[in-house]
Amino acid sequence: MAAPADSAPAPSRPGGAITVALLGVVVVVAIVFAFSSSLFLPNNWYSLFKAIHVTFALVWVGGGVLLVILALRAERTNDADQLAGIARHAIFAGERIFAPAGLIVFLMGIAMMINTNWGWGTFWIVLGLIGYAVTFITGVGVLAPLARRVSASLEERGPSDPQTTALVNRILLIARIDIAVLLIVVLDMVTKPFS
Repeated sequence: MAAPADSAPAPSRPGGAITVALLGVVVVVAIVFAFSSSLFLPNNWYSLFKAIHVTFALVWVGGGVLLVILALRAERTNDADQLAGIARHAIFAGERIFAPAGLIVFLMGIAMMINTNWGWGTFWIVLGLIGYAVTFITGVGVLAPLARRVSASLEERGPSDPQTTALVNRILLIARIDIAVLLIVVLDMVTKPFS
């Protein structure tokens, strides 16, 4: 006798194992590339610090840009549930991905500075540090508390409530401003103006 269709086991999803394996490959390649760079001496850790710095900056800024684009798209639909979903993803990403990535970017930037002779007073370095400080303060002092309020309002009032909508709109606006600051920092780091 055949088993009912609804009691069939769920298909296996190997996404987690594949993701971990791919991450391992990326880490190994990054280490090999960083230490075999012909630009720096093999005993200079600068290349590894730079590889980590740039990789985590891509995760942080690229993820933020994606969330801003998705939020703009959701706003066009005027769908409160979709906007609330984007806000939930932004809250998760901010706390679990962007904050740790931002800290790693900062620490690797400090490590690179220790391994160079650029000088802490160089314009592009000062601007980068100011930009990081602004986004750090915004994240800790504004976005994190606002994220807790958004989450509570979504749970208590639902996504269509005017107060929830106002909170979602506020957190997404602040996130846009934060991403604009980060993009300016990226442009500053890449172009190194006035140096």
